[in-house]
Amino acid sequence: MTLPASLCGMDAKGRAFLDRVRVLNMSRNGALLEDVSCGVKVGDVVALRCNETTRRFHVIWEQSGSGDGRQIGLAAAGPVPATVDCWLPASGPDEYVRPRVTSRRQQARYECEIAVEIRIRGDQPPMWVTASDVSDGGCRVQVPHAMEPLTEVSLALWLEEERVWMHGTITHSVYGCGTGIRFRQLQQSTQHKLENLLASSDKEVPDRRESAAEQNPLCAAYSVTS
Repeated sequence: MTLPASLCGMDAKGRAFLDRVRVLNMSRNGALLEDVSCGVKVGDVVALRCNETTRRFHVIWEQSGSGDGRQIGLAAAGPVPATVDCWLPASGPDEYVRPRVTSRRQQARYECEIAVEIRIRGDQPPMWVTASDVSDGGCRVQVPHAMEPLTEVSLALWLEEERVWMHGTITHSVYGCGTGIRFRQLQQSTQHKLENLLASSDKEVPDRRESAAEQNPLCAAYSVTS
C-alpha cells in the first residue's frame, strides 16, 4: 500500500516546484518516496504533505526508479508533528540479521603458520612476521602496526625449506586483527609450492563474518522505518 503525497521546495535554480509523489514507507525519522519527477537533489530541504500534515525533510539519497520517476530517501528535519505522532508507530529495536548466503572469498584459506619477510619499497628495514593463514591468492600476517591499504610490498615465504620471493599488495590492515596481503605475479614454481603447502593443511579458516553472525548476534538497533 502506498500513500499519495505532495512534495514541494526550491530547485537548484531557485524556482519553486510542486510534485505529486507516492510514499512507499514512512517513520518518525524519515520516508521513502517514489514517482519523483522534480529535480530535487541530495542535500536539498523539502516539504512533504501527506494525510493533511506537512513536515520538512532533508533528501539523503536518490536513485532511478521504474518508468520516468525516481525514488528518494528523506530524513526528518524537525520534531514529529502532533498530528503524525498519533498514527505513526513508535520506534523499536530492529532485530533483523541479514543472512550470508555464500562466502565472498574467491579462494579457501587454511591455517598455516610460516615465516614471512616483508619489504616495503624504499629504504625501510624489512619486517619479519608470521602468516597465520594462507590461500593460493594471499595471506594474513601479524604486524606490529597497521599498514596503509594498497601499499605494494615484496615478501618472502618459507616454502619447502626455501625462501621464495613474490610481490604483493596490502588489502586491509586492522591493528590487533592482522594485515591481508594479495599475491601478485606468482611464478608457476611458486604456485606449485603454495598448493603443496595448502594440501598439507586440513583446517580451513572460516569466514569471520559468518562465524561472528553465528556466535555474536547483532546488538539491537533502532529502526527508522515503520
